[in-house]
Amino acid sequence: MQQYLLLKKLNVQNANAIAGLTYGFPAITNFLGFTHALTRKLPKQMQVTLGGVAVISHKNNVHARQPKGWGDYVFALTRDPLTQQGTTAPINEEGRMNMQVSLLIEIEGLIAGDRTTEQALKDQIQHVIHTMRLAGGQITDIESCEILNDEASQQKALRRLMPGFVLLDRSNYLEAHFSALQAHQQDASLLDAWCDFSKLKYQATALENQQPEIEQADTNDNDEETPKIKATWDYVPKPNSGYLVPIAAGYYAISELYSAGKVSNVRDTNVPVAFAETAYSVGEWQSVHRLKDINTGIWRYSHQYPWYLAKTQSNTNPILEPDAETLARDAVFDPDFL
Repeated sequence: MQQYLLLKKLNVQNANAIAGLTYGFPAITNFLGFTHALTRKLPKQMQVTLGGVAVISHKNNVHARQPKGWGDYVFALTRDPLTQQGTTAPINEEGRMNMQVSLLIEIEGLIAGDRTTEQALKDQIQHVIHTMRLAGGQITDIESCEILNDEASQQKALRRLMPGFVLLDRSNYLEAHFSALQAHQQDASLLDAWCDFSKLKYQATALENQQPEIEQADTNDNDEETPKIKATWDYVPKPNSGYLVPIAAGYYAISELYSAGKVSNVRDTNVPVAFAETAYSVGEWQSVHRLKDINTGIWRYSHQYPWYLAKTQSNTNPILEPDAETLARDAVFDPDFL
């Protein structure tokens, strides 16, 4: 029986709202990185590790505003600290947001019924979690930390997480849309399918039993008469009942894997290094009460060079990789470039 750690209602301020070309919520890799960092803070003698994670969003507020009171939103940014001359520093910040999320994290190595280790695990997490960052933001509060070690407690926990929305992997929709788009546009790429899928679409439907009216078009050469009919505009629904969104789902290596210490000025010179671009996919926000099994919402790393992806077991289709122009531009790197 798989056991899960429930971090219920984490309040995070100033989290990064931009993920590659997408915005509005942090990339799923931020949450997997958080669980990895949390594992490293657990005592080794506990012999417990944390694996995949399911993300449930309760509240989110992007720091954005409308400068004119209407129209497009822009990020509300700060420009601090001041320079030595007392002027505003020319720093362009990333978009930020406040959010409240719950995390369901896989636990590995915990013996069922070991109450002593369970209590030690919860105490350690509650002790260190306020010192950590999630998606670059500060964790200001957590409602509770629980261990779900049986099916009854897991199903009860899902009901207690209402209202909330869980992020699911829907990369299979991207592949299906790509095939459909190629039927009309043979030279379409996965990037075209990803952008087209992300649009809000409306389709005109002509009203029945109407006589076309003749409208005279204004042209420079000659006047042409074009028929004019009345129509209704209807929203073209997405493939599922949830809220489908473009997401950043991992990375795609665009260089060879350099040995440790060969690339200058990297964060850790003791590990191999490869240059990478963001890989994109499609996700779905679905009401958490529709999640019958926690395992279907768990995101895990899957890596096979040149892919380094986060995905669920139910979707194993290819993810959108960088386009040919990006790969050609970054195909060759100088290890001493940084």
